[in-house]
Amino acid sequence: MAYAETRDGKPTGLWVGEVDRPDAGLAFRQTFSTRKKAENYEAFVRSLKPAKMKRALAVRLPARKTKKES
Repeated sequence: MAYAETRDGKPTGLWVGEVDRPDAGLAFRQTFSTRKKAENYEAFVRSLKPAKMKRALAVRLPARKTKKES
């Protein structure tokens, strides 16, 4: 289930889509701007068969950039 990301106990305005796939031996975690996008990502990862996961998820978007914390 998607959840709001927090840092130092404060919400960042981003949503995290997180899925554990023990059958494939992998765990997936990605941040999104909306809850709906995060839930759609979770549904997509759950629907993939383990043999096709590596190929389908290789074309992911780059990780989001964060501000350098001082």
